[in-house]
Amino acid sequence: MGRALGDALCNILTMTDTIAVIGGGVAGAREVFLPAALEEMNSRFKKPDNPRLTQKIYYLDSQADLEEFTTGSVMQITIPGSTKTVTYDPVARVGFGFSQIGTSKAISIGAYAWALSQIDKK
Repeated sequence: MGRALGDALCNILTMTDTIAVIGGGVAGAREVFLPAALEEMNSRFKKPDNPRLTQKIYYLDSQADLEEFTTGSVMQITIPGSTKTVTYDPVARVGFGFSQIGTSKAISIGAYAWALSQIDKK
C-alpha cells in the first residue's frame, strides 16, 4: 500500500507542482506507509530510465530534508548578453509531509483564511 501511496503522490505532484500534506488515517499510520512511499517516489522508471519525479522529493517532517528544502542551491548567474545577474536555483524541488494538527482542523483553518481573503477583496 505504501508503493500505491507513493505512486499516487507522484501523479498528484507532477500535475500540481505543489507541496502535498497527508492527513487522516494514513497520517496516523505513516510508519507503515512511509518507507515504501518514499522508495516509490525516489524510484526510476524502467524504460526509459528516467526518475519517477522530475523534482527532488523532500520529506518535510525530516529536519535534514526540511533544511535542504528551505535553503536550496541558490547561485548568481549572469544574464546572457548583459552584465546583470539574477538569483537562480537549479534544483526543482517538491515537498510532502503529514498533518501535525489533524485534517479537520487544517481544513477549518484554510477555510477561515480563505473567507478572510474574500472579505478583504470587498
